[in-house]
Amino acid sequence: MLRLWLDYEDLTRIRITPGLSPIAQTVLSAQALREGGPEPIAGSWRSRTRARLTGPSRLLLDLVPPGRWIPDFLTPYTRVPGIESELDAVASTPARRIRAELERSYGPRPPASWLPRLGAGDGETVRTLIRGLGDFHRVALADLWSDLSAHLGAEAAGHARTMADLGIGALLGNLHAAIRWTPPVLEIETLCGGDVRLQGRGLLLIPSLFVTGPRVLIGGDGPATVVLPASRPLSGTGGALDALPQVFGRTRAAVIRLVGADGELTTGALAARLGVSAASASQHATALRGAGLLTSERRGKTVHHALTPLGERFLRSGGGPAR
Repeated sequence: MLRLWLDYEDLTRIRITPGLSPIAQTVLSAQALREGGPEPIAGSWRSRTRARLTGPSRLLLDLVPPGRWIPDFLTPYTRVPGIESELDAVASTPARRIRAELERSYGPRPPASWLPRLGAGDGETVRTLIRGLGDFHRVALADLWSDLSAHLGAEAAGHARTMADLGIGALLGNLHAAIRWTPPVLEIETLCGGDVRLQGRGLLLIPSLFVTGPRVLIGGDGPATVVLPASRPLSGTGGALDALPQVFGRTRAAVIRLVGADGELTTGALAARLGVSAASASQHATALRGAGLLTSERRGKTVHHALTPLGERFLRSGGGPAR
């Protein structure tokens, strides 16, 4: 049993986000690939991913055996989300921290022969791991990222509505059957145990398709992150919204879905959710604004995007003619 002690400042810093960072989703998807069980993504995601893994991308599987705690250095908290910045953060992890977390996860006998070299800070081994993480993300998730972000955005919106309508106690008390809220302690049945006092770091709640029970990521000086199982898998095909990518392309279709789910998003938030640069997100928003589907409003240093009535009708109709 893991017990997170939340003080007043932690309670004021609870955030609900629509999905893990690219690197964290990648690491958890690798463990889900090894664990088996129900498909998190329709369309034989596991078999398709295994068939495409080559070379360094297979190394990640050695680090995530089923039912084991994942070393925190693999899931860094970065102020600027994105796969490149997160890979840089992993690459800059001090060797002593890597070694300590490998020992915590696997004990004195690591599950793969190359892990002691990683723990010793061997430069070539670290570079190969970084290349493998990037390759795994590209093979397993990159093509699905827009749809994945939209799906998890809807999950996060449900938790946010609970907090807005019923309060923090109702939110924390109804996250999952394996989580109990006995103020000021959040008790979580997960892979590691003990007591952690957050002391103002805050709490981040994130849904994921790649866990079957709650997981907790605590590393660096960022907030404690509780990863919650998504309530349903991601459908590969079918449904009215499948027409949107055919009309706009996958990324712009995802913009419409994400803004529709949240009601309003900034350019920076769109970029983070889509896994693209801010400039790219701005270009997609500009194109959709030109088509009459988005409005954009500058507020200080940020630009906020929302669907127009035409965009809302288009979203509800699944990409068919607006009526």
